[in-house]
Amino acid sequence: MLNPWGLFLCQLAINTSYHVIKASLCLGGSDIFATVSENRPVGEFIANLSIVGDPTGINSIRLCLTGENANWFYLEGRTIRLNSSILRVLDRERQGSVLMAALTCYEDDIIQSEYRVMVEILNENDNKPRFLEKTIQPRYISELTAVNSVVFTVKAIDADGDTITYIIDRASPDASYFRIDLPNSGKVILDKPLDYETKTKLQLVIYAVETNTKEWYNTSASLIVNVEDGDDHYPQFLPCTPISQDHNHTVVCTNPIYVVNITEKDQDMLLNFSPGPIHAEDGDRSLDTPLLYSILSGADKNRFQIDNQTAEITMTKRVENRHMTPIFRLRIMASQLNDPKKYSVATALVRVLAENRFPPLFNRTTYKGFIIESSSPATLVSTYGNEVLFIQAIDQDFVDGVNPKMHYSLQPTRATTGLYHITEEGVIIAKTDRLRSFDRLILEVVAMDEESGEVAKASVDIELLQRSQPIPWTSFRDMDVRIAGGIMGGILLLLVTTLFLLIRWAKRRRRRQRQKPSGRGAVALGKHLKVVNPGRPMIPLVEEVSYQNEGFSIDYEASGGSGSLFGRHGVYTRKQSLIPPPPRCHSSHPDCGSSTVTGDMLPILVTPEPLVKDLTAALISNSRKGDNTISTGAVTKDEKERNKQRDMEKEEERNKQRDMEKEEERNKQWDMEKEEERNKQKDMEKEEERNKQRDMEKEEERNKQRDMEKEEERNKQRDMEKEEERNKQRDMEKEEERNKQRDMEKEEERNKQRDMEKEEEREWEKQWECAAGTKEKRNSEGERTDKPRDVLGASSETADVSEASEDQTNTEKPQSHRMKTHHIREPKDGHKSSSEE
Repeated sequence: MLNPWGLFLCQLAINTSYHVIKASLCLGGSDIFATVSENRPVGEFIANLSIVGDPTGINSIRLCLTGENANWFYLEGRTIRLNSSILRVLDRERQGSVLMAALTCYEDDIIQSEYRVMVEILNENDNKPRFLEKTIQPRYISELTAVNSVVFTVKAIDADGDTITYIIDRASPDASYFRIDLPNSGKVILDKPLDYETKTKLQLVIYAVETNTKEWYNTSASLIVNVEDGDDHYPQFLPCTPISQDHNHTVVCTNPIYVVNITEKDQDMLLNFSPGPIHAEDGDRSLDTPLLYSILSGADKNRFQIDNQTAEITMTKRVENRHMTPIFRLRIMASQLNDPKKYSVATALVRVLAENRFPPLFNRTTYKGFIIESSSPATLVSTYGNEVLFIQAIDQDFVDGVNPKMHYSLQPTRATTGLYHITEEGVIIAKTDRLRSFDRLILEVVAMDEESGEVAKASVDIELLQRSQPIPWTSFRDMDVRIAGGIMGGILLLLVTTLFLLIRWAKRRRRRQRQKPSGRGAVALGKHLKVVNPGRPMIPLVEEVSYQNEGFSIDYEASGGSGSLFGRHGVYTRKQSLIPPPPRCHSSHPDCGSSTVTGDMLPILVTPEPLVKDLTAALISNSRKGDNTISTGAVTKDEKERNKQRDMEKEEERNKQRDMEKEEERNKQWDMEKEEERNKQKDMEKEEERNKQRDMEKEEERNKQRDMEKEEERNKQRDMEKEEERNKQRDMEKEEERNKQRDMEKEEERNKQRDMEKEEEREWEKQWECAAGTKEKRNSEGERTDKPRDVLGASSETADVSEASEDQTNTEKPQSHRMKTHHIREPKDGHKSSSEE
């Protein structure tokens, strides 16, 4: 007889072998673990089933997919494929990282096996980073924010979970104010101080870049940073007197000195200061804090009172003696109403003066100045005659016209700023090393009476001369001198011509006067009984007659029929003629009176002695009558004087001509020398310009070379820094990937452990159900008392079967349950079913 335990084991072995033979079509399968990339098309292969049966065969099995994500799969025979479409795309960011379903195998509508389907969705870089809107809104930062402090933080997200690095675009307008020390943090740090007075709005561009992908997707955001004004400036009196300017174009000002002039008679009056009125404002313009004014010192026992809101100063008492107190010095303070420790102090001067009657005046409206080109740093401006130019205004309130309180200044212009300076004595100093030749500037000189505040203005015409060019002695220029010389030469020539014409006219008049009385004498002589030819005047020609101052004396000698007149020196004589003399005739002969002389022969005096007497008597009688008859000796002297005068005039003309020619030659020579000097000067200037241009080009080349070298060094440094950052970033990314991988592995292990624990619990539950069902069926008389509750997808239909089929079903049901638990671990000893016992 067998042991009960042996019988149980035999029965169990028989049932197990029967079940394997009967349900072998659903065997051979296992849990499915697969991967698929997101965005894959419909029908993408997932996995193949390893079960024995074929769902498409005659004695087929039925496979069902159930679970939360079962609609993402469909079965094609023993192959599982992805169920996606154009409108329904698999997206890891929406569906999650894992798709889970259950595969149930039915054989004759009975669950024979169930497998888990776990498909991991592989991520693809199909999303770009995106900034969170709340992190890129306009920011408001106070100008008092400390440097190296975090001012704001930007945040970008990537749906693919990629690593994001934040970079500031250095090409943005105000990138120099900020920096990011940790690229992955997004914390923006203030790199240099802010100043509301310089800039009130900053613009910044930040990039969010994927650094762990090959695509390097990025996005940018433009941020506006508004600088808020902080109470960091003290009050400032107006107008501003700038003394310096820093690299941020911030002007540093000093408080002005307010000045007002009064007389001894003034009292109970409002003082009008210059520059005025007295006014201060808060250095922080946008805050515009109210100010309070007060007099710190100099009020002189309330002689001066100030309005603490308007800063108006009133003098309440008159000054008794201006010699005792010629000036009052007031110290005025302006302090902030909300913070009295922030204040500023200015000075106001009240000068007591005598009554002013006359304003200052210049003795001319325009002054002329010259500067000779020089390399010296400073030169005094000169005027005509190489004298120092003094510009002084006259004040008739003083006896000598000199006001010791007169202040001279030059009206500033762009062309003269820093080039000219005027002293208190009215002397102008020029910086010649910064001037160029042939420059000409017109300056305006302002003379101001420091006591009365009255001003006078005059202009100065300054001309820069070359080194070899002398300063003119007069206001006439070289061209003016030439023109004046030409005019003087023309006038002189006109005077000489006029004098020559007058002398000539006088000579002709004298000749006419001489000829008239001598003609009358000749007529008188022609009527004389002793005249041979009454038609010819008896006055001999100058070439033929000589005169003496003592009178006339003619000796006539008739010798040998020569017919010539002889006498001593100075006496009228007749040279021997080659023509024989005509025959003598008596005066009573009728032909003697009508005889003529041919050619140029002189008339022959028939009776010389009476002729001399008659001629002498005629000349004496003419001289007595006052007919301006002169002797022959006087005529000779006048002619000599005239000849000398003519020679002197001709000599003077020649000398003048020579002088004019020499002057012209000198002027030509001078012009040529000046032209040569100008050409030399131009050549020198051109050479200097060429040298300067070469030096500048060389300097530019050197600067470019230096800049290129510096730029190369900077680029190298940047490349090295970038490379270091990339290496650090790669190391950090690798470390993050390792950490992620570890976390994923740990999470998978935990999930697997949980799944296994859950599966074990399900198996235990099914085992207990199977055990309970087998016991009930054995105790029943062939009736079915229970139906499988775990059949997924099975219908609730019932059918009438025969008792044999019911017995067969009842006998197969516990066997199927045993086959189902074939793949499950055996239950522990403490949980054995009653049937097994």
